[in-house]
Amino acid sequence: MKVLVIGDVILDRYIYGTSTRLSPEAPVPVVTHERTEETIGGAGLVHSNLLSLGVDSMLFNAEDEPVSIKTRVMCDGHYITRIDNDIHSDGVEVLDRVREIDFSAYDYIIMSDYNKGYLDESVELIKHFNKFGCKVIVDPKTHANHYEGAWLVKPNEKEFQEYFINWQGNIIITQAGNPVIAKIDGEVYDIPVERVEVSDVTGAGDCFLAAFVYGLTRGYDHKHCLELAVKGSREAVKHVGTYTLTVGDIEDRIVFTNGVFDILHKGHFELLAEAKTLGTKLIVGINSDASVKRLKGETRPVNNVIKRKAQLEILPWIDQVIVFDDDTPYKLIKDLKPHVIVKGGDYTVEQVVGHDLAEVHLVPTVEGYSTTNIIEASK
Repeated sequence: MKVLVIGDVILDRYIYGTSTRLSPEAPVPVVTHERTEETIGGAGLVHSNLLSLGVDSMLFNAEDEPVSIKTRVMCDGHYITRIDNDIHSDGVEVLDRVREIDFSAYDYIIMSDYNKGYLDESVELIKHFNKFGCKVIVDPKTHANHYEGAWLVKPNEKEFQEYFINWQGNIIITQAGNPVIAKIDGEVYDIPVERVEVSDVTGAGDCFLAAFVYGLTRGYDHKHCLELAVKGSREAVKHVGTYTLTVGDIEDRIVFTNGVFDILHKGHFELLAEAKTLGTKLIVGINSDASVKRLKGETRPVNNVIKRKAQLEILPWIDQVIVFDDDTPYKLIKDLKPHVIVKGGDYTVEQVVGHDLAEVHLVPTVEGYSTTNIIEASK
């Protein structure tokens, strides 16, 4: 699935320093500058998070467009002040550019509104996006009328009370440490939020939205998407400065491999050990005995499925073994939705079952080791 992000892009600048004295000119600390860091914020942060999470995402924003700058001064880990240099974009010009483009390739469009002009023509933008069947998701900053036609809006509690009390469509309401309330496609959700020590709330909403949309692109149900979003925002506030999520921040990174695994050998061990390094959970699919016979003949397997499964389960790299009866694990892969599929180097990516469903990683084969060779040698 493809996602487009459009909205106000912000440059978040952090000035870090230390202080040992107050200024004689005013009761403020004298900050000795240590370093300056810059990260992209606003719509740019949503986009960066989506890319980091592996989502096929594009940011609708010209590289040479001026952006607003938020400069924060951090002294000995404490937030001292913020200096804003706001740039107001021409929303009509943005609309004119958008109207020239066919967006039918995109499944979701995220509109990240920071009220700096880029989305001043939101109603017309949404009308255009809807022509192509895109689901428009809005992180709003002003009145509900401004987002008429959106598939979903995500106000915080204050924005909900001021602007969205009468909103009839899909909505997610975040409440700064309190449960997230949502109504999506007629279902109501109340997602608890674990309290954590907050270092910086900057970008937490952007991380929430990116994690939610990541879940949508993975085909998860809305409840699970909301749970991932809560994890994303919770992780973001633990860090000083804007934070970019990884899959490991919000869920297990699932790695999948499959085979008969009839007589285990060095090649199997090296493949499984490398596969485990690619994620947080390694799931191995093995063919049932009937499936093996259809693929390799009546003399196989040498070890029945009970023995093969038990042997794999005692290996230190494997978290779960699942038996499948089909000739290929395609249906199993669709159900599991792994992030990575691992196979041996005797395959090409296009030959790997499920290469259209997940990233494929090929492990070089170990020369001289195969179950067939072992069986022939034993004869």
